[in-house]
Amino acid sequence: MDEQESESATVTEETKESNHVVKKIEKHQKDRKLDPHIEEQFYSAGRLLACISSRPVQCGRADGYILEGKKQEFYMKKIPRKKGKSAGAA
Repeated sequence: MDEQESESATVTEETKESNHVVKKIEKHQKDRKLDPHIEEQFYSAGRLLACISSRPVQCGRADGYILEGKKQEFYMKKIPRKKGKSAGAA
């Protein structure tokens, strides 16, 4: 694990940013408002629900968007139910 920590430290050192960029990022983060459902998904599971919108004939590429609002609530309710049904049937 020490190797991973030292590697991550060297990566952060390589990506030096100017003071202007640092202040700009801090300003954007201060005014940021994130949907609580999205924040919960991202921080608890490390992933987000998304919808793939690319056509089936496309190869090697998947375009899509992150689900928000009522669609996200619907699928968040639907997924645990679906997992429970498949576990009971097997």
